[in-house]
Amino acid sequence: MANSPSAEATPLSKSLSFIRRKPDTTPDQFKAKWLGEHGPGSLKIQGIEGFVLGEVIEDAGRARSRAGGAPELDGIAESWQAPGIDRAAQAKADPFVRDWLGAAPTYIGAINIFVTREHIFAPPMRGGHKVITLIFRKPEQTREDFVRHMLEVHGPLSMNVPGLRGYVLSEIVRRPTMPALPEIPGLGEVDMIGQSWMSSDPAEQTPDSEGRRAWLEDGKANFGSFMRYVTLEHDFIAPPYAGPGKASV
Repeated sequence: MANSPSAEATPLSKSLSFIRRKPDTTPDQFKAKWLGEHGPGSLKIQGIEGFVLGEVIEDAGRARSRAGGAPELDGIAESWQAPGIDRAAQAKADPFVRDWLGAAPTYIGAINIFVTREHIFAPPMRGGHKVITLIFRKPEQTREDFVRHMLEVHGPLSMNVPGLRGYVLSEIVRRPTMPALPEIPGLGEVDMIGQSWMSSDPAEQTPDSEGRRAWLEDGKANFGSFMRYVTLEHDFIAPPYAGPGKASV
């Protein structure tokens, strides 16, 4: 698949993990483990070049998702690393890595993992909220045509939206699983993951403009359905964003 216009590849892969806590774990217990232990622990793991945990917050936009309702989530994790790193081998050699990975099933009930190729159209301005959208193509459209449209048309349109604080499309490369944890039912076969950043201040939302209308209309015309989550970012290792049009492969 061709990269977005003017894209330059870097030797990093990006994984997104969509997480639901165990039924017997309270939200506060989950956050204590995930944000209080797992996040800081990433600083000690060799090879991680970026690590961001997104705490899912209440979002009225879920009700507008055009996929029959979005499954409830507790968190969305993002990590960047160089290809070829064998985390299982690290766990065998390093007790800290083993315990860091092994703790997940004690508070995570289900997880869906996507390894992606990242296309950055507007470098994120952090400090606000991040909207993560799982996007599904229309039944009559091939995945190749849909991905091409997203990268060559929809993504570039975001660059003309005044006030948008960042826009990234993550092209799905593969879907690994964790043997110790089931997947979250209801997420379906995702075709693209979009991420946009916005201020947490309602007075600083993107204003109405011709560019914004064109971008939203393109999504309305070309998305089959979508699931939308708003997260509060917790950056433990700043991700290696390079700039407009750059891609992490």
